[in-house]
Amino acid sequence: MNQGLPRHPLAGRTALVTGGGRGIGASVASLLATAGARLALAGRTEESLRAVADTLPAGAEIIVTDLAEAGAVERVLETAVGRLGRLDVLVNNAAAENFTASNELTEEEADALWRLNTRTPLLLGGRAAAHMADHGGGSIINISSVIGSERSIGYQSLYATTKGGVDAITRSLAAEWGPRGVRVNAVRPAMTRTDMSAVVFADPTLEKQMTSQYALGRLGEPEDLAQAVLFFATPASSFITGQTLSVDGGWISTLVH
Repeated sequence: MNQGLPRHPLAGRTALVTGGGRGIGASVASLLATAGARLALAGRTEESLRAVADTLPAGAEIIVTDLAEAGAVERVLETAVGRLGRLDVLVNNAAAENFTASNELTEEEADALWRLNTRTPLLLGGRAAAHMADHGGGSIINISSVIGSERSIGYQSLYATTKGGVDAITRSLAAEWGPRGVRVNAVRPAMTRTDMSAVVFADPTLEKQMTSQYALGRLGEPEDLAQAVLFFATPASSFITGQTLSVDGGWISTLVH
């Protein structure tokens, strides 16, 4: 008889969540911890990371760093493995946005966003995959965006470029490390209630206008994304890799009248 997944499907497993101090990262951390994982949270602000860690059943290891800085990827991975003993799950969530008009973008803006949004999941993903492969396998989940895939919004050309790169990284790392037991997938949110979208949720008219485009009649919550991340982190997705799942309330695939 199929008994389904255990109550704590990540018991005995470890996970690193970047950008774990707020929004999607905080919700992911909460759900992974509830599923039994021991956690390390990486981010730039110690106060916000500790606030999240204090809400978790067993707390979490805190790694304060700016992942866009040179050498940060190696330091974060080394610290996480050193404190947790090994790494079974990586959630590449840390990211920023940019709304500069394409004709006004500077090289500095482009380089800064690329370092955080694209270079970090590439380098951290590759290094984490090598570690996981040496320890029996694991799962890497990248947080992408619908803006980097099939739909576009004006004044987000740079952000869309970096997130499109995340989708490509997901497929390439899946092909490279799958034979050694490492799965790599991505979760692609649309408009989600986070600090980056606060301006939309603060304006009832704008929120209503955006909501009307979604088949499910609402915008996303961080918990919606966390559930998808949990699926990819557990054995429930053991035969899935190289995939990008849109968690977008139907925004991409439907046209609401």
